[in-house]
Amino acid sequence: MTCMEAEKMVIPYINDQLSVTELEDFIEHIKTCENCREELEIHYMVDVGLKKLDEADGTYDIVGDLKRKLESSEAVLRRFFTFQVARYAVSTLMAMALVVIFLLQLRIWKQAGFFISI
Repeated sequence: MTCMEAEKMVIPYINDQLSVTELEDFIEHIKTCENCREELEIHYMVDVGLKKLDEADGTYDIVGDLKRKLESSEAVLRRFFTFQVARYAVSTLMAMALVVIFLLQLRIWKQAGFFISI
């Protein structure tokens, strides 16, 4: 991901509007690019910080909240990855079970005499 693409995703990230794939790319880029991380911090302070300061008593921890949001995003990605692995494992087991069932059914049909031997 380029810095320009990441900068376009800052506001959608803050508003939780990124798909899982976009979120993964964005988080990986933010981890490695200091300039984009600073850009995210600035937008977060302006967008979220001002909203929270209007609601709270003025002691809101903006930097800590952004850190928690990034950690939460990484947790979402880990859960999604775990779900994907589990889904592929279950799909593979189901396919293997169908093959075994089919082979057992063929054996039953052979024993019942449905197949003519040559």
